[in-house]
Amino acid sequence: MDVWTMCTIDATGRCKRATPTPGSLRWMTVGVAALGLLATIGSVVQCQTFIRRTANVCRTDDECPVQAYCERYNSVHEYGVCSCMAGYFAVTDSNNTRRCLRAATDIGDYCLHNDQCQYTLSTGNSECRDNSCQCVDGAHYVEREKRCYKTSYLGEYCRLTNNCIGNDTYCRDGICVCTPGKHPNADRNRCLHDAKLGDQCFRDEECVTDNSRCAQEICTCRVSHVLNEMRNRCLPIASKIYDLCEENIQCLYNIPHSQCRITTGTDGITAGRCTCASRFHEASFKCVSSVHLNGICEVNDNCIDRDTSCYHGRCRCIDHMIEVDGICSGTTALHQGSIQVFCGLALIFAGKEFYRIL
Repeated sequence: MDVWTMCTIDATGRCKRATPTPGSLRWMTVGVAALGLLATIGSVVQCQTFIRRTANVCRTDDECPVQAYCERYNSVHEYGVCSCMAGYFAVTDSNNTRRCLRAATDIGDYCLHNDQCQYTLSTGNSECRDNSCQCVDGAHYVEREKRCYKTSYLGEYCRLTNNCIGNDTYCRDGICVCTPGKHPNADRNRCLHDAKLGDQCFRDEECVTDNSRCAQEICTCRVSHVLNEMRNRCLPIASKIYDLCEENIQCLYNIPHSQCRITTGTDGITAGRCTCASRFHEASFKCVSSVHLNGICEVNDNCIDRDTSCYHGRCRCIDHMIEVDGICSGTTALHQGSIQVFCGLALIFAGKEFYRIL
């Protein structure tokens, strides 16, 4: 029986496991040639024996099945064995007879038996499904190789670059990665072009800068972030005074008249927090202008001097207090009131004495 075997192939292109029989060497050579690319990289494929001879004894081609001919190898007895023509191989029917079926040459070819697909597309990774040669679940078709390979997604283990699904992928140190300048998509089955801030884009996942998105076909910062001064990062927008920050723009975006103050703590750690700018102070986690006594104001929060409030557009002393030397004083007001009362009483007594003399 003339056979050739798909098996483990070493870097020299030789099968590590084979079962030679009369006339098999030629067909084994064909098998190795069909797997020449794999042989050069020491790949391993599952072993599968494809039978060329049908076991029919013959004297003429007419005595052989369709797509077979009578191969004579014993001229003394003038008989031979039916062998499938080139591109065909023998399969056993349900009635235990063999016939020759054509080996598929590409994905999607018509088939009746798995071997028709596996002959060319890969043993173990291809099958005949609904009379069409297809890759099995967990395998994919590589157009440039015309073969099916076990599928490895980006970030997963691989043995060959052909295991890595998607264009612009390759196997590096046993892991599927994207080529330089590209990154995996969310499903990790395709590589996308690295689009930085300001670069053209078509979907959010193309933008590689942290907290960026694709808006109007340009990579920009997300609505919760703002572009930094160097225009190469997206920084979180502060919502209130004392939030962490790195640059003033983070504070000013939501908090007018604020700034990012960078300080170094006693532990040696440097950090920034949003604070009010010069001539402003914090009130209710906002920054309002600082107004002294008698200055123009809009709300009470503007008045920063003690015991003052905004009254008719000016910072004045609160009720029952008066301004003394630029400050509001309750004690002086009481003292002056006492003096006024004393003077009044003195005038009254003086008047009575004046009338008594008269």
